[in-house]
Amino acid sequence: MQLKCPYPCVAFHIAVNPMSYKLRTILLPSLLFISCSLFSQEIWTLERCITYANENNITIRQAKANVRTAALTKQQAKESRLPSLRANVDFGEQFGRTIDPTSNQFSTEATSFSSIGLSGGVNVFSGGIINHSIKQANWNLQAAIADAERSINDLGLLIASAYLNILLSEEQLNNAGKRVEQSQAQLATTQKLIDAGTAPAAEKFNLLAQVARDEQIAVQARNNVDLAYLTLKQYLQLEPDYNLQVQRPDILVPADARPEEASLTALYQTALTTQPGIRAAGFRVNSAKEGIAIAKSAYYPTLSVFANLNSSYSSRFLDFQNGTIVRQDTISAGSFLVNGQPLNIQAVNDVYSFPKLGYFNQIDRNFGQGFGISLGIPIYQNGRTRLSVERARLGALTAEMQQTQTQQTLKNDIQTAIANARAAKRQLDAAQKTFDASSIAYQNTEKRLALGAVNTLDLTTSKNNRDIAENDLVVARYDYLFKLKILDFYAGRPLKLD
Repeated sequence: MQLKCPYPCVAFHIAVNPMSYKLRTILLPSLLFISCSLFSQEIWTLERCITYANENNITIRQAKANVRTAALTKQQAKESRLPSLRANVDFGEQFGRTIDPTSNQFSTEATSFSSIGLSGGVNVFSGGIINHSIKQANWNLQAAIADAERSINDLGLLIASAYLNILLSEEQLNNAGKRVEQSQAQLATTQKLIDAGTAPAAEKFNLLAQVARDEQIAVQARNNVDLAYLTLKQYLQLEPDYNLQVQRPDILVPADARPEEASLTALYQTALTTQPGIRAAGFRVNSAKEGIAIAKSAYYPTLSVFANLNSSYSSRFLDFQNGTIVRQDTISAGSFLVNGQPLNIQAVNDVYSFPKLGYFNQIDRNFGQGFGISLGIPIYQNGRTRLSVERARLGALTAEMQQTQTQQTLKNDIQTAIANARAAKRQLDAAQKTFDASSIAYQNTEKRLALGAVNTLDLTTSKNNRDIAENDLVVARYDYLFKLKILDFYAGRPLKLD
């Protein structure tokens, strides 16, 4: 049969079929393995398993990475309030008919050029988008933290289920070993009676079949132990051959547990404050509402202040302040008649040579500054802003519906958990009564067999009934304990085995 946890992502699987097990001469190795493994294997408590998984499980590590990402997004939103500063440096070579960047004149000579600049700006007003973005990033961060907590809780329940399944499987293996011993002892006793001639030889065949069935049960129990450990190792991200042994605490059914007195209202109100999934849904509603304000900010004007510094260099830029005369040319201005006499007028023209101005001197001379204010006024945006606002409102409505659905799912899960705990309590009481009655019946059959009032078939049948009842009792006890742990989980109590 299968014991199912009311929590959506957790299932407590316990396979029970006492008539389908097999063991062939492995009883002693199995018992030695259980007793000696305490010395050869590392002992893990439930608390250690949960702590180790929280540090190494890939799902948990990914959830923590999501928290870090959300924190960086929040930091980025906060730093968007700060001014921006940008520097640029350009180098290049011009060919053909181009414009000299320093003289703005056309030139056909190859020219090397460079420019440097520094610009900055600060947002003064943008419709409140920065403030709302910071608030939204903060809600998203809180939601990511809550999601990580939920992943940890989910994994904790899975580990608790696997841990209890190991304890159950080991107890079933131990009981199966005892049954094999009992069957073999009965077979030995019957064989002595047969040898003494006080019992027919056919009596041993029923006991031989009983021994075979008990050995088969022990084989299956051994397999269940191995599979239970494999499941736990997978949750812990351990290798299948890792030497692991869980600690077996003294697990007693809590005498003060009263699932029949559990109140849905009280447990639900407590779970609303302790369950991270509920908090995450609330944070996402707040984030979606901030999204509406962010979308509306596009309706408002934007105002920013900017400033810049710049300079440039050109390989064709000449130093006109430090020229030298290379020659003097005489230029005739023409002949004129002065008082009837011809007069030739000449002028002397100095021809200068100008050196190229150095890089840093050009940077100094071409240095420029500027500052200003930029105002952007939205007039018509093709309806984009209005549609963005509508989408944001729909997003908020969806988040609210998801929050309601999460709350309703939580209430349903708590209802199921309470009902399962009550049913498990009744099942445990019934299993205890059945085991007590079958044990008395088996003891009585043993006495009657000694008196010759019944045969070995009757004894085998009575023993099988007792074994089935014992197995059902063990399963019912662990099932009830796990159902109580589910109630503790919703009550906000840590997962541990007392």
